[in-house]
Amino acid sequence: MTVLAEDPTYLAVGLVLAAAACFVAVRVTQQGKFLMWAMGALGVAGLLVLVDYLWVTDNERIERVVYDLRGAVLASDADRVLANLTPDVEYVQNEMAISGEATRELIRANLRNATFDFVHLRDLQASAGRRTRRGKAEFRVYARGTLKTSLGGSYNVGTVNTTWSLGFQETAPGVWQVNRITPVVVPDGAIQTPMPAIPDIGLRGRPGPGRVWSGPFRPPPEGAPDPARRPPHNRRPGGPRAGVSDANEGGEHHPSRPGESAGDPPKEKRSRREAVVD
Repeated sequence: MTVLAEDPTYLAVGLVLAAAACFVAVRVTQQGKFLMWAMGALGVAGLLVLVDYLWVTDNERIERVVYDLRGAVLASDADRVLANLTPDVEYVQNEMAISGEATRELIRANLRNATFDFVHLRDLQASAGRRTRRGKAEFRVYARGTLKTSLGGSYNVGTVNTTWSLGFQETAPGVWQVNRITPVVVPDGAIQTPMPAIPDIGLRGRPGPGRVWSGPFRPPPEGAPDPARRPPHNRRPGGPRAGVSDANEGGEHHPSRPGESAGDPPKEKRSRREAVVD
């Protein structure tokens, strides 16, 4: 039943070839039974084609949506693409995920700046769950086109091979729409993805109104030294040299010259004028 419902093409072609062989046998042997066999084979082949046309499965409905998306992308028709998406459609790439209107704006921006020469689908595999009423489609895209730059120019990106995975949801009886878009293998620069948001930082390193600190922008905890602030200089005006403790400022004398003991009082320095008077 799966062969009859999904794709009876090979079986129908085989029956047509068998009918042709029977016609040749009729011409050679002049026996009427081969004519009856040929007519029977052609009748069964026609019945298979009719059943395939009238009996549309969920997998075939998903494949039709994929081919419709292919035609919309080739024509750079963003509205036609968005008509096949659910309102809460998600775009998932690596660790980034956006949904809803952000995904729709991403599609509009990319199709607005792209012109395709051709778009071919390969290795399309679709599946649908009978109970969950959800499905998926995986396929490869072979395309070539031109991208417009922000300066008004354009450049040819050449031929690009990509792999995609789409999630589907039955929104109405017999109507399937895309609820997830995942680029599995896409060259760098082929899709204009949005930049992550950066918190608003004021002049004093404080978050703007309505925003909170997060990630590397979080300030140090209370009481901890601020790594961005330079430590104060160790020399005080009129005070001792840097590195000299307060205990040596007016207390015990420590020798600093050869031949001077710890018990000797420090010698007073004489000015140059007193030396000249002497």
